[in-house]
Amino acid sequence: MKLNILNLLRGGVFSLAVVAAFAFTTPRGDAPAYGTPDNGATWVLVDELEINEDYECVPGSQACTYSSQSMSNPIGPTNKKFRLITP
Repeated sequence: MKLNILNLLRGGVFSLAVVAAFAFTTPRGDAPAYGTPDNGATWVLVDELEINEDYECVPGSQACTYSSQSMSNPIGPTNKKFRLITP
């Protein structure tokens, strides 16, 4: 009986870990994301870049990323600005 309860407890902990792994992971969509450091003159594809390593979103008056190379499709809040981090 003690062994059955221990196995049920292990299974429950494993199940909880699996659920937590999926619940707290942000999925990346299939749609590309773009950023513009100069108000739309040039666009950077940010899908392969890491935030806070390759680029950052600093306070500003536009969106940090967009779903197309157009300033009409912002992703997220519109009080940030895209900035490339230079090594």
